[in-house]
Amino acid sequence: MSGIIGGNLALDDQEIKPIIDDSELVGGVYNMGYDTCTIVSHDYWKNNAGGVSRHCFLLATAADWEDPDEFSEEDAYALLLRAKGPASLPAEDDLMKIREEAMRKKITEDTDEDDATVPGTSDDVMDVLTRNEIQFSGIEADILGTVYQEENKMKFGSDAETFYSSARYKVYKPGSEALKQIFSHLQESDDNEDQSEDQQSMLPIGRVRYSSTERRTNLEDATVPIDIDDIIGNKTALFGMTRTGKSNTMKILATTVFRQTIGVELEVGQLLFDPAGEYANVNTQDEGTALADLPDDVVTVYSWSPDEEDVESLRMNFLDYEQIEAVWNMIKLNLTRTADYVESFKAANVVGPDEREGNRGEYNRALRRRAALYACLIRAGFAPDDGWDVPVPTNSDLREEVNALTTEHEFEPADYGGNGWVFMDPDGLIDFFEIIRNNQEDVDEFDDFVDNELDSILTLFNMERGNGYEILEPLNRYHEPGREGYYPEQIYQNLAEGDTVIVDLTTGTDEINQRISKTIVEHIVEEQVDLFTSNQEPHNIQVYIEEAHRLFGSDYLDDADDTDPYVRLAKEAAKFNIGLVYATQEVSSVDGSVLANTANWIVTHLNNTNETHELSSYYDFGEFENHILNSEDKGFARVKTLSGEFIIPTQIHLFDTDTIETAADEYRALHDDDQEGVDAFSN
Repeated sequence: MSGIIGGNLALDDQEIKPIIDDSELVGGVYNMGYDTCTIVSHDYWKNNAGGVSRHCFLLATAADWEDPDEFSEEDAYALLLRAKGPASLPAEDDLMKIREEAMRKKITEDTDEDDATVPGTSDDVMDVLTRNEIQFSGIEADILGTVYQEENKMKFGSDAETFYSSARYKVYKPGSEALKQIFSHLQESDDNEDQSEDQQSMLPIGRVRYSSTERRTNLEDATVPIDIDDIIGNKTALFGMTRTGKSNTMKILATTVFRQTIGVELEVGQLLFDPAGEYANVNTQDEGTALADLPDDVVTVYSWSPDEEDVESLRMNFLDYEQIEAVWNMIKLNLTRTADYVESFKAANVVGPDEREGNRGEYNRALRRRAALYACLIRAGFAPDDGWDVPVPTNSDLREEVNALTTEHEFEPADYGGNGWVFMDPDGLIDFFEIIRNNQEDVDEFDDFVDNELDSILTLFNMERGNGYEILEPLNRYHEPGREGYYPEQIYQNLAEGDTVIVDLTTGTDEINQRISKTIVEHIVEEQVDLFTSNQEPHNIQVYIEEAHRLFGSDYLDDADDTDPYVRLAKEAAKFNIGLVYATQEVSSVDGSVLANTANWIVTHLNNTNETHELSSYYDFGEFENHILNSEDKGFARVKTLSGEFIIPTQIHLFDTDTIETAADEYRALHDDDQEGVDAFSN
């Protein structure tokens, strides 16, 4: 190892020494390879160390860490091991015979006067040497890598550089502080090495947990950090059955990313879709808090029912000219009746071409249909803004016929807009289309004016089939007169400024909520692509999605075209600085191409072997298959991160009031200091 150990460092200068000092001896290696080793242990050592659980981390080292005179810098490294299970010792057959005989004697040696069996004691049935001998056992362990020191920094290599057959290695079980040091040093990216401790972009998401049963284990301080550089721009998967902590983990990740951005002064916008309302609203599950309780100036909630001042509206102004495409999509999505007149209505083109030049005829026809749609909406109870009007392309013959049939209005073209455009207020619009429709059969100009698509809209307007325009009334709950701006644009602006945005979807229908979510994601992707293609750095944005199998399964991705926003999220997001945190119950429900490009894995309980076998195809999750199947504890996860070299069994922290208060205090401490500096400069 002399090639990787830098300088002549004394024993007390070794970064590994405090880790060994916080560890308990459990045995020694007697059979070593590149990938695995076998440890001889004793019940006494294991008992002193609090037991050796399956998947327990161990350290094997050949150095003498207690005697400076015997310490050799050549041996100043440790192999990081993970216990797999029991192993047979060379004399295992003999030991088994002795153990069996001792146990049989312990149970049957003594009988009372009625010939009933009386348990004996170990003192009754074996001598001290025998009792000591049968307490030796073997432990099989995987070699995860090598911990060593180079240029006064602790390093980690993900293999064993060499192995020695001689019995040189003592094996220790690291304590809480030792594990914390291992993870904080070895799981961080190279980008963090030059940062101070206050600037480190790593914070804990949980602590080490080896088993469901934690009778003697004290690992509260053995925190497991996650590097923000692993999350930003990458895919993170959360797999687990319902009620095993996926939503809690989402909240912990979002809060942790927020806290880390404070420390490194980095703007990362986070977008969470909230179908159950548990991110946006205080709930008992989170001990009376919610993710939305982050400081007001860094979190924004969007909702269909913005009852509070600090909640933004997801509603649209259905009569806003600029939002016609989104409005029309929502109307078509909501009208699920299969009647012919409804299908004809939905088939009408009210959007038209983007440019008028070169498309004048179709452009004008689309404006007429759009105006008729607005007339239907107004009749269905959709309130217009004060001073609202809409252009309707006409010609002089048509206007002359209409004006001859009305005493309420005079329809004349405006001095601006298109040739023959008449700008109509709500009353005028209703009057205009009533005259057109009620006299269409008698006036040739009216019949020429009404094409097939406009006819289908006027069928609803004039209540000629079914419930007419009344089928639009349920959509009034999503209408907000005076609503300025298009919500996807506002959400993107929030994200670009580094805010956490929660979209509360609890009161919308499933179909509309899915459309809203897709529209938001589509706008984000388009804006990020525009920045990228114009040689600008896209903003850092994280998107959190639950029930991800619906969007990232093979069925969806195979059928969708390459312009679909979720296809682009799955395939191109990293290029545009869009990170994706997705959660679902089954590994097999996610397309293989998405799994292959997932950087971070957090896996709780899966309840069938098909899923654990699928999971075993990635990294060494196969080693944890039994635990993943059998341990149903909430938040008990197996965590593999991009910069992490190995899987860590982790109990994810509980999201609660303390979580939010800690994040808020850190934010205020920094920004209060900034404000004090501004005030001092001003004075």
